[in-house]
Amino acid sequence: MKLLLPTDGSTYSENAAMVAGRIAKKHNAEIVIVHVVEDKGLGRKSWRESGAEQVTSSIKEKLVSMGCEESKLHAEIVDGNAPEKIVKTARMHNVDRIIIGTSGHTGIKKIMGSVTQKVLQISDTLVLVVPPDYKIEA
Repeated sequence: MKLLLPTDGSTYSENAAMVAGRIAKKHNAEIVIVHVVEDKGLGRKSWRESGAEQVTSSIKEKLVSMGCEESKLHAEIVDGNAPEKIVKTARMHNVDRIIIGTSGHTGIKKIMGSVTQKVLQISDTLVLVVPPDYKIEA
């Protein structure tokens, strides 16, 4: 089994990481951690690259501390539109499931759509959405 874990460094993606870690341990699965650097006219700057590496390293450390095998954790940093790149990465790695957190936005952000909502709309891979208040113990 192979899982894709998109992360943006938020507590919501950390919750999703805890769920992914639990599933990975139970099914001896690999986890591909992906962080998308959205190009907002700035291009990829060294400080953005450094921040992305810190985010993926932090998630890897959490997963290893849960008991996941480090050799089964792979991190990628990609540029572009987050929902499109998440789905493309899932296809490229032929993952069985995308595990993604959601912030539970309301109002204008809900109307405009979140990354999670867009992934749900365009993905042909099973998506497990972890709600914002979901708690899991390692």
